[in-house]
Amino acid sequence: MQETFRALIGEMGGQIFSQMPTKAQGYNIATGGTIIHELGGTRMGSDASTSVVNANCQAHDCKNLFVADGGPFVSQADKNPTWTILALSWRTADYIAEQRKAGAL
Repeated sequence: MQETFRALIGEMGGQIFSQMPTKAQGYNIATGGTIIHELGGTRMGSDASTSVVNANCQAHDCKNLFVADGGPFVSQADKNPTWTILALSWRTADYIAEQRKAGAL
């Protein structure tokens, strides 16, 4: 990824001011658990055999379990996911409230 971005910057006429991170530096990739937004682990999908939660972030196998964080993400872009996490959490909370009022939870 870093080589690709460096090549793109160079092709567009930009300048790179830092050295390429080395293997000894871990390529400047933080270890799991040290990054603010850990994503994945409870994949969202419609098929219980290939995912953990449905489109409402509700577990397929436990109807009163909801995952309202970055866990349902199936991929990670290079952008901050905070707003998407917030939107999904809000939608999940609305769904829970509707289901409670209907007596389904």
